[in-house]
Amino acid sequence: MTDRAVDGRVKRFIFVIFAVFALLTARLWHLQIVRGDNFEAMAEVNRIRTLPIRAPRGSIYDAKGRVIVTNRLAFTVSVVPSGLHDPDGSVMARLSELLDMEPEEIVEIVRRGGDYPYEPIRLKRDVPIETVVAIEEARRFLPGVLVEEEWVREYPHGALAGHVIGYLGLADRDDLKAGYSPTDLVGKAGLEYAFEHFLRGQDGAKRVEVNALSRPTRELETIPPVPGMDLYLTLDLDIQALAEEALERGLSRIAEQAEMGMAGKGAVVVLDAKTGGVLALASYPPLDPSRLTGEERAKYVEELNRDPMRPWLNRALRAFPPGSTFKVVVGVAALESGAVGVNEVYNATGYHKYNKRDWTVRQGLPPAGPVTFVEAMGRSTNDYFWEIALRPQTNGIEGIASWSRKFGLGQPTGIPLGENAEMWGLVPTPQWKREAYREPWYESETMDVVIGQGFLQVTPLQLARLYMAIANEGNLYPIQLVREIGSPSGDVVVNIDQNRFQRIEAKPSTWRALKDGLRHVLQWQRGTAYSAFAGAPYDPAGKTGSAQTASAAHGWFAGFAPAHDPEIVVVVFAEHGESGARTAPIAREIMDGYFALTAADQDPPQENDA
Repeated sequence: MTDRAVDGRVKRFIFVIFAVFALLTARLWHLQIVRGDNFEAMAEVNRIRTLPIRAPRGSIYDAKGRVIVTNRLAFTVSVVPSGLHDPDGSVMARLSELLDMEPEEIVEIVRRGGDYPYEPIRLKRDVPIETVVAIEEARRFLPGVLVEEEWVREYPHGALAGHVIGYLGLADRDDLKAGYSPTDLVGKAGLEYAFEHFLRGQDGAKRVEVNALSRPTRELETIPPVPGMDLYLTLDLDIQALAEEALERGLSRIAEQAEMGMAGKGAVVVLDAKTGGVLALASYPPLDPSRLTGEERAKYVEELNRDPMRPWLNRALRAFPPGSTFKVVVGVAALESGAVGVNEVYNATGYHKYNKRDWTVRQGLPPAGPVTFVEAMGRSTNDYFWEIALRPQTNGIEGIASWSRKFGLGQPTGIPLGENAEMWGLVPTPQWKREAYREPWYESETMDVVIGQGFLQVTPLQLARLYMAIANEGNLYPIQLVREIGSPSGDVVVNIDQNRFQRIEAKPSTWRALKDGLRHVLQWQRGTAYSAFAGAPYDPAGKTGSAQTASAAHGWFAGFAPAHDPEIVVVVFAEHGESGARTAPIAREIMDGYFALTAADQDPPQENDA
């Protein structure tokens, strides 16, 4: 080989080496200069963890300052996806054994949090201390696994007021868009949902240095969390418990008597007659928020979904035909229009137009005969109310609908429990029927509405507000459930005004006639609820109602006491309860209990002198 050839090969070799070094230099420049900040950040992320410090949700208190919902500290097992190294599945297998979870379930939870590789994803909340100890002992086999302390919801009264409180659930797609993490618990119903913005605090954070097993070794910085705000309700725990117990006992009794076997569901509303404050609001079957937050959530949800009694429904906010409890609206419309006088006597034969028959005739009983307005209300005489409603001065369904709207029917009550348009009920009119069915309105349909049936739909809460207005002789107060919202320091952030009200104008004689008629229902021996309220010492007034459906009648009671100076309004609804007379004993038990509690509060036990 010639010297020239050797020189050429050497030059080519030198060129190749130079090119390689040039490429390496360019690559190093790209990595260190162009992407240096990125790699530095990644190294920092691998060494530094930002751990959230969960803010406790605000507590919920009753009218006397007693805790309804609060929080407690508990252990939560989480995993940081970026630190989870599990090529052979051994970490998932060990975790599933320690947490008593299926490996697939853990994988799915981690997958849902895939967009947050450096944030802890909660696998299981409220784990026992034994599990925490076992995880710490197996720490070197569980890279990326953390044990955190966080606040969990505490329900000291179990299912009491469950439909009012609501419950928490995992963040859904909309929540993620709003800034929540996939394993955050968010209010999904009731007060927990309606006041999520206030109840949810602001999470803090802790920056820590971690070792290869993602175990914190040094704390670098802490940003403390801001607790959520507290809710102070008008609800009284004693009255709520009284209402729920009375409702459960009464519905059980009705179910035993019912022929159709569909009874056993219902609701109770108890209002402060002077303010519109909700003292109790119960729906049966109940809902237990504690079981919807703990580890048995999935099992409980399946149980609720299978239950034919549909316990998810808050029946206090659901609309049903109100039966004869609606006759008070017809009475106002007729008395105020001059269609009938308070002392006018009408001979009720039990029959009217279109072959309509009074309930007494249908049951084989004699008709009411000559009755005044007060007596007709006391006996719930259908043909009397048909007669006064069809007189021209009342203006038929239009006049009745107008007064219904004045009393707030067919409209939201304003209670902050997710009240939507489907829960506003329905006050039908000819225009509504033309739009809904493209049919004219018939006079016989007016007669159905007069006795609280047909297209008419009212919620128990709306009915309670209607009877509150009658009790107050025209003052229609807004429904109040949350009295005020307070900061963790105890300062009042929002004070909800309870003094506003609408005024329903009617003659004093009209209000007197209504009250006297409702007294007759309970205090007159021929009244439809006399047997349930006989001997009641607190001057009760009210109305029973039975609303026929395709399957079985609903039973209603609506009333207040004392009639001369009302303190409370009580509405009881028994779905498929067959008759209002069967619901009246539930209301009697609640009223008796309320006045006993009131007397005990006013007369505390006296201490004996030593």
